[in-house]
Amino acid sequence: MNLKALEYCVEIARQGSFTKAAQALHVAQPALSMAVGRLEEELGVALFNRATRQISVTAEGQLFLARAEACLEGLAGARRELQDLTQLHSGEIRVGVPPMYGIRHIPELLMQFRARYPGIAMHVVEGSADDISERLATRDIDVALLESRRVDPDWESVLLGSDEMVLCMHEQHPLAAASSIPAARLQDEPMLLFDNTFLQRHLLDAFCSNARVRFNIALESNFVPLVITATRSGMGVSTLLRSVQEQEPGLAGVSFEPAQFMHFNLCWRASEYLSQANRRFIETAKVYFQEDASSPLSH
Repeated sequence: MNLKALEYCVEIARQGSFTKAAQALHVAQPALSMAVGRLEEELGVALFNRATRQISVTAEGQLFLARAEACLEGLAGARRELQDLTQLHSGEIRVGVPPMYGIRHIPELLMQFRARYPGIAMHVVEGSADDISERLATRDIDVALLESRRVDPDWESVLLGSDEMVLCMHEQHPLAAASSIPAARLQDEPMLLFDNTFLQRHLLDAFCSNARVRFNIALESNFVPLVITATRSGMGVSTLLRSVQEQEPGLAGVSFEPAQFMHFNLCWRASEYLSQANRRFIETAKVYFQEDASSPLSH
């Protein structure tokens, strides 16, 4: 049985088109069609319905391709494992980080990892928690940094630590002198909010909703630097992580009452081969957060 034909069939099913699959695989469509036809002859069944412009998988094809995809993933893992037997002189890590989580810690962590493993290429992508989770599920990335409430229970993960969500404002703002902020203090307060792709927004909404408090939306955005700049300018108050607020001159940060904490995990897909490069990254991250005594994530 031809492995290339299996790869072609899996990609056709994924794309729903012979043409798109050929383009994605960088092969000529006639060669792709011929390889699939030979495989179908060998199996004695049709894998695809070709009666309409939109290709669909037959019942027999669904059964066969599910097994074929699992086999191809296993072979790919075996190849990566053999490559790892070289002493990490090469390799890559693919890490996903939601926007605010990595501002304080990820740059330093990556510099430490690079110093130890200069031959490993690092690919870091930023996105919402939902986007990062989807990328991990579809194997676009290998490791994700996510808040614990966003970690799929079927994934493997390691807790790195915690950080506090605080109310932030200009240092001269009246609320800056408060020892803590109950929900009632936010009634009609102009707020600079992150959109609902941020867990912080859900925490703030629940915090105020439980107290039947309604704040005033002055700005809503998913652009972290914009919210920070607007807060510093005195446009309103916002929610940031304590680790981020402490790096921003001119911003005060006050705890909520009760305090609101977020817990961060590094996670990866369970029951799949994880390269030695990614395992070393996880080990480096664990040590980094344990040793960073000045960080809230070391709590």
